[in-house]
Amino acid sequence: MKAATALVKDIREELRNIDDQLRDHPYPGALSRGEITLEGLKAFPGHQHHVVLSDMRSMAMMLQRFADTPFRDFWSGVLQGELAAPAAIAAMGQKLGMTRDDLDRYEVTAEGFAYATQMAWAAANASAAEIACALLINFPAWGFSCGRMGKALRDRYGFGPEHTAFLDAFANLPSFEDTAVAIVQDGLDRGVEPRAIRRTTRLFQAYEKMFWDAMLDLAAPRGGQIGL
Repeated sequence: MKAATALVKDIREELRNIDDQLRDHPYPGALSRGEITLEGLKAFPGHQHHVVLSDMRSMAMMLQRFADTPFRDFWSGVLQGELAAPAAIAAMGQKLGMTRDDLDRYEVTAEGFAYATQMAWAAANASAAEIACALLINFPAWGFSCGRMGKALRDRYGFGPEHTAFLDAFANLPSFEDTAVAIVQDGLDRGVEPRAIRRTTRLFQAYEKMFWDAMLDLAAPRGGQIGL
């Protein structure tokens, strides 16, 4: 799997700048300082409720597309992990006074929902190698931000573990590097172009940053900025 290992290493290096921006994003920092109002916090579960429902359909499509490959268990695991998310998001929303109807009616922004549209596009169009590499690079960055956010909510806003379960699940996601690299190698062996893998991964990271930027914009005081 030398080719896949080298490609993943190159992509990580190419995306180091945006990865650093994600790991030092000002939104979790503002949370840790208690600068975001409870009203502003509603944007996160409001968006993630819709993102998660979309992602579940996307991941079900991935499992359907790739079920006849040696990596079926990986795609099944990705979907199973997402199935617990709606209840965890509901618990977060409940802490903020949001009912299930409030979450259903929440109007997402284009910037806050862009990641989900990329996931849906990938589920329908991208190769398994592209998606596996994108998730391998993206999930640790997402999990790191979720960990920062979960800690800030518990330290500053009185959230309990039952309210941050969604964030904690991603913050403690086990590594799946070996399987993802194997899927990338399988794709390369089947003729998937490295540039397609690079592009899909780059877009996932870009839309990831767009999501956190949207959360910061929605939480900022009118006419102002937070942590910038």
